[in-house]
Amino acid sequence: MIKSNYTGLRHGPINSFIRQDNMQQLNPFVMWDHFQLNSTQTEAGFDFHGHSGIAAITYVIHADLTHQDSQGNVAKLPTGSVQLLVAGAGALHKETLTSQDGHFEAFQLWTALPKNIEMGEARYQGVSSEDLPIIKELNTSTKILVGEYAGIKSPISHIIDMNYYHITLSARGANWRYAPTPEQDSRFIYVLKGGISISGERVATQQLITIDNAAMLEIIAETDNSEFIFVSAASLAQPILPTGPSVHTSYENAKIGQQNIAQLFKTMMK
Repeated sequence: MIKSNYTGLRHGPINSFIRQDNMQQLNPFVMWDHFQLNSTQTEAGFDFHGHSGIAAITYVIHADLTHQDSQGNVAKLPTGSVQLLVAGAGALHKETLTSQDGHFEAFQLWTALPKNIEMGEARYQGVSSEDLPIIKELNTSTKILVGEYAGIKSPISHIIDMNYYHITLSARGANWRYAPTPEQDSRFIYVLKGGISISGERVATQQLITIDNAAMLEIIAETDNSEFIFVSAASLAQPILPTGPSVHTSYENAKIGQQNIAQLFKTMMK
């Protein structure tokens, strides 16, 4: 059931789990960052910066989010919301987190884009927490960030075939069962709070666990109020070439993306 277990590399308030040595295994996922900060300030974030060839999904656990990008989009989303930025051939964005108690927590997940659209137009979609479906079952709740669960779809419309859930198990011994689709052959779990076991093997907090092609996935809570993230997607049959803030199928496309980002910066500075 469990294929591998990864601990993150800490840099500042960010813990990163996807690197050059496991990127191909996690294809099409090319970044998974957990951002946590406790501060005396009520605002944190990242100023304008550029990407190309990727889609960035931001999920804010604790803080309100203000988004701005080079396409002219401006969005203000409350805690618990999700946004999707498809960078395509190049896009700039700025993310500002606001928290009255100085606690900030968010995830950013990047996916590569299919070769035929990696150099397409950038687009943005933000969905407020109140519009994200939550499926409640016995001692469990499944928040659908992207994709579909139990026949219910998230409003977020991604280009690639994927599912992204936030699951809460309210009581010790609570059981979450899920039959992954064979097509979504790249899967991982990240434990956010408490502890869980997968096929009898316990998994602690802040570990990324890759999952094999089992017909049925069964997660059992080892503590009350355990929470974890489940992500799955269909692998992309194409080269994955990371170049810092961008990922492409060729260095030629990466160069074009870099040029486009530079031009966007020049345009915004005018």
